[in-house]
This record gives sequence, structure tokens and C-alpha cells, in this order.
Amino acid sequence: MKKNFIADYINRMLPSIILSQIVMEICTVIDAALTGQFLGNEAVAAEGMVTPVVLIVIAVAGIMSAGNATICSNESGKGNLEEINKVFSTTFSVSLGFSIICTALILIFASPICKILGLTAGTELFNLTYDYMIGYVPLMPILAVIMTLPAILQIEGDNKTSVFAVSLVFILDIFFDLLNIFVFQCGVLGMALATTLSYYVAGVLVLVRFFGKKRTIKFSLKYVEFRRVGKILSYGTPAFVNAVCLGLTTAALNAAFLQFGSEIYVAAFTIVTKIGEVLLCFCYGMYEMTATVTGITNGEEDRDGLEEILKIMCRKSFIINAALMAITFLFSSLAMKIFTTDETIITLGAFGLNIFALQFIFRSLILCYVGYLRGLQRFMAGNVILVVLAASASSFAWLAPSKIGVDAIWYSYFVSTIFTLIFLVMFVRFSEKLNPFSWRTLILKPASYGIPKENFLEWEIFDIPQLYDCCAKAADFVKAHNGTKQQIYLLSLFMEEMGRNVLTWAFRDEKKHRLLIKIMYSAGNFILRFRDDGIVFDPTEYYRIHKNETPLENFGIKIVLGMASEVTYLNTMNLNNLLVKV
Repeated sequence: MKKNFIADYINRMLPSIILSQIVMEICTVIDAALTGQFLGNEAVAAEGMVTPVVLIVIAVAGIMSAGNATICSNESGKGNLEEINKVFSTTFSVSLGFSIICTALILIFASPICKILGLTAGTELFNLTYDYMIGYVPLMPILAVIMTLPAILQIEGDNKTSVFAVSLVFILDIFFDLLNIFVFQCGVLGMALATTLSYYVAGVLVLVRFFGKKRTIKFSLKYVEFRRVGKILSYGTPAFVNAVCLGLTTAALNAAFLQFGSEIYVAAFTIVTKIGEVLLCFCYGMYEMTATVTGITNGEEDRDGLEEILKIMCRKSFIINAALMAITFLFSSLAMKIFTTDETIITLGAFGLNIFALQFIFRSLILCYVGYLRGLQRFMAGNVILVVLAASASSFAWLAPSKIGVDAIWYSYFVSTIFTLIFLVMFVRFSEKLNPFSWRTLILKPASYGIPKENFLEWEIFDIPQLYDCCAKAADFVKAHNGTKQQIYLLSLFMEEMGRNVLTWAFRDEKKHRLLIKIMYSAGNFILRFRDDGIVFDPTEYYRIHKNETPLENFGIKIVLGMASEVTYLNTMNLNNLLVKV
């Protein structure tokens, strides 16, 4: 994959992926803000007590979707459309059933769960926490289904459906929250139900939008294979570990603030985490982006592409999160005032939010590398990094206050990111025995990885004369690799016919387009790959429908698909990708 394609794809998709992350957080933030203004600080604290439960439930729902994302991105790089359809369909079906079971269990055992969180039955905080849990947890089935879609949208380069979902949930949640406050007056339970209803309305519309559009990747019950569940779950462990670590860390800090401080600290910390969760969506959006594009590039065995991904994402992490830190420092007090009018909580929370922001750059760098490891399918290494991040934050929160005071707890996240970065450097240096300060070694691939340079040629084609010239070079390439006369003839013919078809038909509009042609030699086979950003067109589907019609119509497509050993089409990154085996 040419690095320009990687950069273009990241620049186009990253904003929508970040927005997709925000949709997971924005409704709870809206609830917390309106709850603080109209229902009081204890109601805000109740929502904070439910946060660990919600994060753990999302972890259970997310493990399948994360496994689906990792497998599908790698398989898309290989052009294996059938495998993608099977994994996606299985994930979609199993996630729905599994989330329904989890939701039912939490609703049945809501009261014992509140006691496990450290609350005393009969107290106001216990009752408020119980109400919010009962109203909020039922959104998990629709959320589990929706969580399966982003990976497919990212692979296909669809950056509109996620934006549509974000906008719709945001508008609906505000509308339903205001109805609850001023009309129905159902308190914390009503706020939770407003969020749940918003997700269901938006979710149904998003599903209609998703399945109503013709897509390369398709859902079908005939593709569901339960024997794949184990593999999907194993590939989804990084997302599961991350969500569980976040939930346990939040619970540990909540308990530490109660132990060494008071409910005022818990209320302030709840608001800080609500704001922080939205700001950290930028980090987690980059994490998801890195995992997806790494999976695609790894499937193609593109060493230079992997190195380029690390460079691009680290640079973006620094720039974006430095800006977020500056914004947080400037508006921390104002942000707190959105949630409460209590001056004590505002002062305490503004201080905590400023300290919380210190971690942004470091956490983003760590998460991008964990996402990279996920794309490489090196799950254990990524999981260890996430555990170190959570364990160091929780340990500091309980050890530091006795020596420094309760305000030390605010520094837990920042200290943990510094400690984890040091651990990451040591991991690469001593475990991998590599230089941790070199892009070439940070990709963690052996010298034998990828197609040797002498076994492939790649061109960016701009016009027909250049295409003809490259066809001659392709023939020389096949001859140099001891190809048969038939392979020499067919490869040049296929390259000319399909290349000319793209240049003359797919690039008909006035936009600037790009066509990349790559010829590869592997295990005695020659493979042609065409990649372009023109009009979406699946020649395999066209051939299936029109192969028996007049031979002179679209002769090039018919001759290529009729004579090639194997032809695979896949629309990934909003690009046409055609693999032709000779």
C-alpha cells in the first residue's frame, strides 16, 4: 500500500472514528450535566457509581466487535471477502444474543451489584444508583449490535453513517432529557431511560441506513458459523482487557476518594471522568484507527506501510492531544460549571481536570501502539501494557494519599502513563531485543517479513501510454521469474484491459484520481492488484450478471474474469481493490 493512500485514508476516516467514540460517551455526559444542574450532586455521584458496571458491560459487548474488527481488517488486506462475511455475520448474531443475557442478569441482580460497589442499602445514594442502573443497562443490546458496524464502515471507507449516528443520538438524548426534567419528572431513572431510548431510535435508523445501502461486505444468517466464536473472542481480548481495566481503575479511584476524602471528592471525580471520557475519545479513536489500518496493511505484508502508520499516528497523537491539553487548561472551570453550581466541587474538579489532562499525549501514544499490536494480532503484548497502565494508576491512588494527601489521587492517571511508557521502552529493548527509538524496529517484524523487493513491482498510473509502458515491464518481470509464455501473455493482457477500464470509465468525473497497479510473485503464482479511488465498481458482480450477454460489450472485463485463475474484488478504505491471479 502506497503511503499516500495510508495518509489519505487516515485523514479521511479519523474524524468520523473519533466521533464514533464520542457517541459512546456523549449521552452520559449530557445526563451528568443536566443531572447536576437539576437533580443535585448526589445524583451525579450515583451516575459515577454506575460507570464501572457500564464499562464492564461494554467490555463484554465489545469483545466480539473488537475480534470482528481485527480479523476483518487483516482479511481485507488479503482480499478474503468470504471470510469477512462469515466473521461479520457471526459477530453480529452472537453479540445480540449475548448482550441480551448480560442485560437480563444485571437487571435481576441490580441490588446486590449496588452493595458490591460499596453502597449501603436504604441510603439515598444506593437508591439513586439502583434507579440509574435499571434505566441505563437495557440499552446494551442495541449498543452491542451497533458496535459491530464501525469496523465494517472503516474497512469500506464509509465516514458518513457514524456521523449520522452521533448527531442523531446527541439531539435525541438532549430532547428526551429535557422532557424528563420538565414534563415527566422521573428523576435519575428518567435520565437513564432517555439515553436508552435515544440509542434505540438512532440504532434502528442506523441499521436501516446500513443494510439499505449496497455494500461489498454483507450480513447473512447463512454465513453464521458458531465454531468461529472462539477465534473472534480470542482476537477481541485487547478491547475486553481495556474496558475491564478502565472499569476497575475508575472503581479503585472512586473507593480511594471515599476512603481518603468524601462524597464531595467522588462527585468532583465523577464530573472530571465524564468530561475526560469525551476528551479521551480522541485517544481511543486513534487507537481504533491504528488497529484497523495496521490490520489491512499487515494482511498485505507491507513493511514500509507499517512504519508509515506509526509515524503518522504518533505525529497526530502529539499535535491533537497537545491542543486538547491547552483547551482543557483554559476552560476547566467553565466545563465544571456545566455540571454543577457548587463552588467547592467546581474548584476541586477544575484542579482535578487540569491534572487529568496531563496524561493525554502519553496515553494516546501508548494506545496507538497497543492498537498497532492489535492490528499485528500480538494480543498478549498489548494486554500486558493495558494491565500495567491500570495497575499502576490504581496502586498509586491507594499508596500516595497516606504520604502526600488526598489530592495525590488526581495524579494517578498521569503517573501511570509515564510508568507505562517506561515499561514499553523496556519491553521493546529487553523482550524483543530491539532499539526502542527506531521506527524500523518498532514495527516488530523480522527481516523475512513481507514480499521481497525483487518479487514485486508497483506503479502509479496516470494515463494510457504509461499503462502500455508498464505492461511491457510487467512482461519482463514475469519472464525474469521464469513464468511461462502463457503467464507472460495473460498478465500483460489483464493489466492492459483492467487498467484501461479504470482510466477510461472509473475516472469519468472531474475529480483528481489515482490508480495503483502492483504485480507480485509468490509460490509460482503471479498476482495483479489494481487499487483506485474512482467510481465504486465490482467487476466480479458485473461479470456474474452479464457474462452470457453480447461478447463485444465490456469485452475486457469478460476476458479477464473468464481466463484468470482467481479474481477477488473488495472495496476497502473507500477504494476499489481487485486481485487477479494468473
